[in-house]
Amino acid sequence: MFESLYIHVPFCAAKCAYCAFYSIRPDAQMRRAYLARLQEELLEHAPQCGELRSIFIGGGTPSILTPEEWEPVFSLIRRSFRLSPECEWSVEANPESLTASLIRFFAEQGVTRISVGVQAFQEPLRRIIGRNGSLERLPEIADALRACAVPDFNLDLIFNIPGQTPEDWAESLEKALALKPTHLSAYALTLEEGTRLAETLTPPSDDDFITFWDMTDEALAQRGLKRYEISNFALPGHECRHNLEIWKGGTYLGCGPAAASFDGVNRRSNPASLAAWLDKQPPETDVLPPEERACEILAFGLRMTAGWQWKTFRERTRMDPLELRGDRLQELVDRGLLEWTPGGIRPTRRGLLFNDDVAMALL
Repeated sequence: MFESLYIHVPFCAAKCAYCAFYSIRPDAQMRRAYLARLQEELLEHAPQCGELRSIFIGGGTPSILTPEEWEPVFSLIRRSFRLSPECEWSVEANPESLTASLIRFFAEQGVTRISVGVQAFQEPLRRIIGRNGSLERLPEIADALRACAVPDFNLDLIFNIPGQTPEDWAESLEKALALKPTHLSAYALTLEEGTRLAETLTPPSDDDFITFWDMTDEALAQRGLKRYEISNFALPGHECRHNLEIWKGGTYLGCGPAAASFDGVNRRSNPASLAAWLDKQPPETDVLPPEERACEILAFGLRMTAGWQWKTFRERTRMDPLELRGDRLQELVDRGLLEWTPGGIRPTRRGLLFNDDVAMALL
């Protein structure tokens, strides 16, 4: 049974140059067709879900759709799915489309967490990464979220942009923290294959990466936000439950074009095309032997600063991690990338910085 629900909204007013997620600019017909098919897909798979611990609506730009467009979808979810009393309900948004009426609608529907994409506060850097729109409404958005009592407010930032200085990054962190988010995601720019940015830029140096990384830890710790995963910081108790569940190998249902699902054994991905998804073309299934899947879950969980408690890992995979990858775990400890804890293991600072090395060794 699926424990979490992810909905992918494939629409953006304009595609950012760094973005590798599937998104298109919609017309009215596309919006209507998407919403109709989404409700059909949700109804089809609702019986496969247990009590949902989290719902995450991402994209794309979910806030591009209006309250009137969203209302039938939210009503259907409430009628057809069982939500736990503590269910976390997240929605991603862009500042230019997150209106006061949309915030009120989300709050009334029980959304508990809104994540706003900022990326950078300096206009020259925003132009480099192809980020459109204005940030003028951010203070208004922060005030509206508090007025509507939305418990959690995240801001997304990107560092290591070519041409970005430590002073630029310090300014972005300060401006973000002035809005008093409960959660902040700070992603290192990745030049994903197939994006416009990868065709025009060369990656910045590792030295710059480490400088920005350390600045982020220091600035956010002073405001009480602690790193709990490679790119994520939160006030205690405000970590993103949906992502925590996924990093720990939890099950999730994905609806919408390009959305992925994981049933605890196999992963399937819907076609990354609105037309193909509307045409009900079947998803692709990623089938791995149980041992390989358990190794994948082991590696993914070591993105978190807390790492793994072996009791939790055994409950999720029905396998013993030391029998599975004991020698390699010890090698990573010897290299200073991991450290043993009472009843488990966790990444060191170096292990977080070089998480790809940890993953490669375990997969």
